[in-house]
Amino acid sequence: MIEKLKYKLNSNNSEKPSGNPQASVLIAILNYGKFIEAPELIYTQRSGNLSTHSGEVSFPGGKADKTDSNLYETAMRESNEEISLNDEDVTKLGKLNYLISRHKIEVNPFVASIDKPQSLKPNEEIQDIFTVPLNFLLDKENIQREVIERHGSIWQVPTWSIKNQKIWGLTAMITVNFLNVCFDANIEILEGELK
Repeated sequence: MIEKLKYKLNSNNSEKPSGNPQASVLIAILNYGKFIEAPELIYTQRSGNLSTHSGEVSFPGGKADKTDSNLYETAMRESNEEISLNDEDVTKLGKLNYLISRHKIEVNPFVASIDKPQSLKPNEEIQDIFTVPLNFLLDKENIQREVIERHGSIWQVPTWSIKNQKIWGLTAMITVNFLNVCFDANIEILEGELK
């Protein structure tokens, strides 16, 4: 699976920077022990005390810093700060196309496999760390739809509810892109109101 993901991700990307402020997130796939047969993705729930995106589900990540040599390094630094992810146990697989957040931030998703067990601990920005089985996300029976407005248009965006958490908004859109590019999931983000 990992080699297939590397190939799909690295044949996917040829975009130019947007000119907006940049951020990176890490789509971390657990890929050791029992997870080799049944991979899971790491998600976080942001603290309810934050001024933006409080309480929302997200991937570990954040804004690029002048000390970061590239956007992948941003994703790794933020993942280490937020959830204590050990970068020595991480294999970079590739990058998805960026999305522009509602705050006009260019969010660059990187995909990586986590090759050894981790002692994940949330920092003050993170309320919860949880994992979601890849098979759960790929099962269309588990997808609900929510209407959001983005860039002046109405969109029906897939959402997932699991472990008392809701994957929605930009995180859901990044998840959809990941599933479509890497697993040919053919999950649609539809324009217009729900019928």
